[in-house]
Amino acid sequence: MGRIQRIWIDERETPPGLGALTRIRSFSEIRDGVLTPLQRLKEQYPDSKILYSNSNSAFEKTFFERNPKISEYDGKDVDLIIRPEDFLPWKSLESVGKNIDQDLENHKDLRKWARKLKVKSGDFQVVGKSKHVHIHPSAKIYPGVVIDVTSGPVIIDKDAKVTSFSFLEGPLYIGQGTHVDNARITGNTSIGNVCRIGGEVGDSIILDFTNKHHEGFLGHSVVGSWVNLGALSTTSDLKNNYGVVKIREENTEITTGSIKFGSIIGDFSKIGIGVMLNTGTVVDFGCNVVSSRVSGYLPPFIWADGQPYILDLFLRDSRKIMARRNRELSHSESELIRILYETKVRK
Repeated sequence: MGRIQRIWIDERETPPGLGALTRIRSFSEIRDGVLTPLQRLKEQYPDSKILYSNSNSAFEKTFFERNPKISEYDGKDVDLIIRPEDFLPWKSLESVGKNIDQDLENHKDLRKWARKLKVKSGDFQVVGKSKHVHIHPSAKIYPGVVIDVTSGPVIIDKDAKVTSFSFLEGPLYIGQGTHVDNARITGNTSIGNVCRIGGEVGDSIILDFTNKHHEGFLGHSVVGSWVNLGALSTTSDLKNNYGVVKIREENTEITTGSIKFGSIIGDFSKIGIGVMLNTGTVVDFGCNVVSSRVSGYLPPFIWADGQPYILDLFLRDSRKIMARRNRELSHSESELIRILYETKVRK
């Protein structure tokens, strides 16, 4: 096989199942291990040219602003094509453990953390070989934390904090600046940067700046950025008849092929206190969910009473929330949200 010199991320079509998670980001920017697929490509093929295309010119503009070293696809031959069909949520969840192992193998800096780690008596406890625990020197792990690496590595990134009475099982990645408080996190889970996590989480992907800080279960689910899951909100990830889970997105029904699948929650959505999310629930971008039990598909910008979230109020509230983390929506992201609103709400 020849050397990979040109890689094309072809996102001209988004397959059903990925829509809720890719309203303002590419599938290649969804962290599904330590890294995103895009970051993994750069690590794997450091000398290759990466090209990108999307049928939405406003989306392309936003993508290139975030990724200035990626070029627009020029129509010429490529050596490798990456398409979203291989990164559907249920496929990504299945790959988290393998991706964490691969990212660890390719990322020498992460392996150095293990060599510097010394677990002292009275500190946290490691079950399994401590060489599989990778904790950044700036991370803070309180006494009474149990880290189980018998099934895979646990990676805790820069400035993360894990407080007492938390249980962490690998394979697991906890991102930069994330706080884990009194949580039980089981394997095959990737948690992004600056999240607040508590309660029970397993086999899930949680993207940056998302809060699930209280009791409640999140399992076999993919959660976007700037999401808040209220206290005791819970996902079901197994049907009572152990049937294969199907999801709906807009007017399309998709079979996940798995009996274990929870929910998909799009960016900027809020799940109220005590909300029960039925197996296979899809909450699209910018929703505010307070019904006691939710199932099926919730379209973008649905407010608590079923009316649409007024766009200007949504943008105002989102900017206020992001300012608390010293972040802001770019102009192009705001425009992309406006286009989404015009398309999905005012159609």
